[in-house]
Amino acid sequence: MTEIELRFQIPEPQWPVVRRWVAGSGKSVATEERLQASYFDTPERDLARAGFALRLRREGDVWVQTLKGAAPDGMTRLEHNVPLGADVPALDVARHADHPAGQALQALLAELPGGALQALFRTDITRLTRPLKTPHGMVELALDHGALLAGEGDALRSTPVAELEIELKSGEARAVLETARSWAVERFGLSLELRTKALRGDLLARQLDCAPVADSHAIHWTGDMTRDDALHVLLRECLEPVLGNASQIASGRHRPEHLHQMRVGLRRLRAGLRLLASDDDVALHALADGAGQLSRRLTAARDADAQAEAGWRLGMLAAWRVERPSAASEASPTPPVDVAGLLLDPQVQGWMLAVIGWLARPAPEQAPEASQGLTLVHGTIAQWCVATDQQIKRFERLDVEGRHHLRRRLRRLRLAMELGFAVPGGADGGKLSRKEIEARARRLARVHEAAQRLGALNDLEVGLTQAREQLALAMARGDVPAAAQAGFSLGWLRPRQKQALVKASKAVKAVKVGGWGRAAKRTRRSKDRKQD
Repeated sequence: MTEIELRFQIPEPQWPVVRRWVAGSGKSVATEERLQASYFDTPERDLARAGFALRLRREGDVWVQTLKGAAPDGMTRLEHNVPLGADVPALDVARHADHPAGQALQALLAELPGGALQALFRTDITRLTRPLKTPHGMVELALDHGALLAGEGDALRSTPVAELEIELKSGEARAVLETARSWAVERFGLSLELRTKALRGDLLARQLDCAPVADSHAIHWTGDMTRDDALHVLLRECLEPVLGNASQIASGRHRPEHLHQMRVGLRRLRAGLRLLASDDDVALHALADGAGQLSRRLTAARDADAQAEAGWRLGMLAAWRVERPSAASEASPTPPVDVAGLLLDPQVQGWMLAVIGWLARPAPEQAPEASQGLTLVHGTIAQWCVATDQQIKRFERLDVEGRHHLRRRLRRLRLAMELGFAVPGGADGGKLSRKEIEARARRLARVHEAAQRLGALNDLEVGLTQAREQLALAMARGDVPAAAQAGFSLGWLRPRQKQALVKASKAVKAVKVGGWGRAAKRTRRSKDRKQD
């Protein structure tokens, strides 16, 4: 069985109206049942790391053992249910032996000590369900309200559950997506929840309040991929860094690294979509624009995190304490950004649903010879190289804003080079020579170094801007201590900014990206010959 569903967090103010909708009226009335379950894993969480959830759940008067696999597209999971009757059963993974997910689980458990599985946490949920007919199929609405529980007696811990699940019962996956868009997002303003109950319960059992950060790793396309293959890989690899981290941030509790990795994933996704989208591919361009807009909206929050974490700031405050031991050690804090509120915007949530929709769509039916290969991505990379090179030549004349813009260009170029690194440059395909691989690696390393140096410079320049603003504000208020600290910050930062500028200039001038331009020319010449 394949389970296709989407899950949404329900803020407390929205609970009554969502419940009335799920409860229904007239002939379409919901049914209610109590679900009590125990979730099993090893103490080291081997099942969770492999994407499995294993539970025993009482559904009314019947016990059911369920195994779920990972959801690579955010909405589709392998699921195997085994009804067991009314008596309280013991866990037996052999019940799933004939299912693909069960076979994968058996292979995992074969490498672990016997008896490693334990009941780590449990749930006590009241579920309200109602079928809903849509133009694209039948879905089931499930409203869950209750708690996750871990520990016993005085050590009992709990966390509330208030979720809406929309599951496909028959028809197309589009039925789930359209119901989610029109009701959960546009009508009720809910946010996607990629954190499963199994994950949240595991966090409770370990007494953690945040899911692990989903890192955005480098993605390398290969020369044998079609455009659709590459798009699927890009969306799949960016799903957890973007939507997974967003779920944790939208919960109201997150670490700075959740936001950082989400923005890295957004930039990687946007660069990849730009490489794959043809000029008239409106849908992919819209997806790329959405990634860019969301990343920009999160900039202020990430800048605040970066400034708070900056190593130079700790050094500056330590120097200030030596200078004025009795003075305040912190300037007025920057007002926090409601980053969770930004993610609850229906436009943002709609964009996230679009990402899942693209990832979940069936593979296009076309003959292999009709598939568009990836060699043409080098044409776009070459154009970005030319634009970057032109700005590098004017580096000495760039102001702060110009250097920041160059940093963004270099960052985008690095992500594009990573994606196209293993794709041959000629339209006739073939393998990259060792010499070409080494040349690409050198260019990529130089672009990365230059972007890093410009990033360090930008952090100092943002600090200088803040110090100037704090000085002006303190002087306007007649706040002599605050003015003294802001003046000290300016004096401390200026020489370090000049040193960082020298290092950035050296790294930027070392960037050599012309090789991708030659590869693109070969691609275009080969394409022209075929057309002739």
